[in-house]
Amino acid sequence: MSNSKQQKLNKIWYKGATIPLRYIVLSKVFSLLSGIRKQLYKIGLFKSHKIKCSVIIVGNITVGGVGKTPFVIWLVNQLQASGKKVGVISRGYGGKREHEPLLVIPQTSPKASGDEPLLIAKHTNAPVFVGKNRVKAAKKLMLDYRVDVIIADDGLQHYALQRDLEIVLIDAKYGLGNEKLLPAGPLRESRDRLDSVDMVIYKGKRLDSHYFQYQPLMVYALGDIKNQRSLESFRSQHINALAGIAHPDSFFNMLSENGLAIVKNPLDDHEKLTEKHFEFDNEDPIFITEKDAVKCMNLKLSNVWVVVLKLVVKQETKDFVLKLIDGVIK
Repeated sequence: MSNSKQQKLNKIWYKGATIPLRYIVLSKVFSLLSGIRKQLYKIGLFKSHKIKCSVIIVGNITVGGVGKTPFVIWLVNQLQASGKKVGVISRGYGGKREHEPLLVIPQTSPKASGDEPLLIAKHTNAPVFVGKNRVKAAKKLMLDYRVDVIIADDGLQHYALQRDLEIVLIDAKYGLGNEKLLPAGPLRESRDRLDSVDMVIYKGKRLDSHYFQYQPLMVYALGDIKNQRSLESFRSQHINALAGIAHPDSFFNMLSENGLAIVKNPLDDHEKLTEKHFEFDNEDPIFITEKDAVKCMNLKLSNVWVVVLKLVVKQETKDFVLKLIDGVIK
C-alpha cells in the first residue's frame, strides 16, 4: 500500500475523517463474511488442525505494525533461556517462494522468506518456517525439530490452526482507532474478540495494562556489525532517517526524542529496497531499521547505519506471559 493511500486511511481510522459510503458498505460485507467463516470453523465444516505441541499465537486485531516480530524474538529468547525448545512459524509476507513451507536461516534471501521471519532467524536459535498454510508449516516444523512450543508470528485469524494461547498486541498510541472493521476502520475482527484472548499487551507505556517499550541500544554500520556506535555520538550531525515499516513515525520520533536532527524518509511497509532509496543530495549518515537492514544484504551501500532496539517489557507483563505459557506446555 502506498504512503499516500495509507495516510488517507489513517485520517479516517485514527483522526475522525469522514468515512466514504463505499467503505461502510464494504465493512458490513467484510463483517458478514468473516462471521460466516468463523461459524463454519465452529460447527466443523471448515477443519481446524491440532499440532502435537503447544501453539502460541502472537497476533493483532488491527492492520499495521504493533511490534509482533520484536516481541516474538524477545519471547523466543525468554523461553529458550528457561530450557524450552521453541519453533516459529510465519506467513512470510512479501516473500516469493517456489516451495513451501520454507526453513528460514540467517543466510536465507529476504526475497524468499520475507523480512520479518529472517529477522527472527537472525536473532534467535529457533527453527523458523514460513508458508501461506500455517498448518503445513507447523507440521513440518514438528516433524523436523520436535519442539516443545510453536510461536506463531501473526495468525490470530488463521482458525485452521488450533492454539493453546492467544496473545494480542495493540499499539498504545493508535489503539483500535475508530473501532470499525476494514476498510471503514483498522479492525480485522470486532473489538469483542479481545474478550476471548488470553492476554492483551500494548506497544508503548500504558500504566494500567501490560506493555513493552523500545529503547535504542546502539547503531552499527550496515555490513559490519562490529563497527558499533552510540546514538549520542551522532548528535552533532544531520541524519537521513529511512523506514519501511507500518508506522514509520514511531521510528522517527524515537530518534528525535534521543536528540538527533533527522530528515524523515518514510517508505511503504515491506517495500523492496534498492540503491536508489539511499541516494541523497548530501553526505549525512543514513539510519535504517533492523527490519529494513535484512533487505539490504546484497546492496552496495556506504554510510548506512542500523539502529538496534532493546525491548523492555514491564516486569508484571513478563511474569504473567511466562506463567501463562508454562501452564499450557505439554
